[in-house]
Amino acid sequence: MSATFSPQGLAILWLVLAVGLEVAGTALLKLSDGLKRRLIGGAGVILVIGAFGALAQAIRGMDLSVAYAAWGGAGLVITAVVGALAFGQAIRPAGWLGIALVVAGVVALKLA
Repeated sequence: MSATFSPQGLAILWLVLAVGLEVAGTALLKLSDGLKRRLIGGAGVILVIGAFGALAQAIRGMDLSVAYAAWGGAGLVITAVVGALAFGQAIRPAGWLGIALVVAGVVALKLA
């Protein structure tokens, strides 16, 4: 039996893929040392381009404002956590407040 998704469900799957590609690509760009490590940097650029492609598919089935805000917000939050865990970058209290405000903004936009 094959799984079928509603247009909204498919849009959400594309959005999740877009976020994952963007976070992975950004992490690879960090590891590329300013693109000095060309293979890693090139892979990061390709993943970021793929993220935009997945986002383009997501906005076919959902509001642009919600999709872009969710993509950017989730990307920001997850990238901040990856930065802290993988690269030892501290998130200060003001940073956590900023993350909470981004999440609140995305939720408010979805509810509007």
